[in-house]
Amino acid sequence: MISILIFALQAIPLQLLYENGHVQFGQNSIWNCLWEIPVLFLWNEIYFYVSHWSLHQKWLFMKVHYVHHASREPTLYSVYSFHWFEAFLLGAVIFVPILVYPFHILSVLSLPIISILLNFLGHCNHEVETIKSPDYLGRFTFRHSMHHKWSKGNFGFMLPYLDMIFNTTTPKNNMK
Repeated sequence: MISILIFALQAIPLQLLYENGHVQFGQNSIWNCLWEIPVLFLWNEIYFYVSHWSLHQKWLFMKVHYVHHASREPTLYSVYSFHWFEAFLLGAVIFVPILVYPFHILSVLSLPIISILLNFLGHCNHEVETIKSPDYLGRFTFRHSMHHKWSKGNFGFMLPYLDMIFNTTTPKNNMK
């Protein structure tokens, strides 16, 4: 409940930034959402990877991220099982892009919706595709489950590419 409250309270500084003219939402065509939403999704992947990797550094893990990893097997309940600082950190993902570019309001609103849906899928601990390699795009639920099991590697949100680039993929011999 605290995580949900913190996510909700982050709308207050967003509203204040908007009211004071520091943030503007694009008056552009709704068709701009066709490229803005994927850009925000990619930003979320980068932000989440860096944040999640940071949360696995010893001090932050022991003081903050351990709360989320109390669930060795991810469940739908662990979607919001965060220390208050982690909830704040993850909820702050939208602030950098909206300070840089006037995204359409629907694009901005899509980010938390996409994030919630993918978080539920990532923590549901059930997947349809089991034959393909763990690097396969559709196996993000499995990758996140292995992340909870081993508490190492697989720091990406949905996409495996940043883990591949930075060599933080959970070793395949642990992923059986």
